[in-house]
Amino acid sequence: MLEYVFAALLPVFLLLLFNRVLFSKYVPLGITILILVFGFDGLHQPLPLQIIGGLFTIVGFFLGLKIHNKQRRKVK
Repeated sequence: MLEYVFAALLPVFLLLLFNRVLFSKYVPLGITILILVFGFDGLHQPLPLQIIGGLFTIVGFFLGLKIHNKQRRKVK
């Protein structure tokens, strides 16, 4: 059960963190996917964990886009 919670929260946390620090749209997504695939051996995890990780990566990406748009408006 803990691995499902971890698979759901980690991608969102990483995307929001990297998006806040890097001021970019797509670089945080690439870094997060690389960390999940290679760092946590994502391709060898059970299919339900991969699906949860993928869904919450998409959720984190859209939340990161909201942060990016807010930051862009503040700079102008």
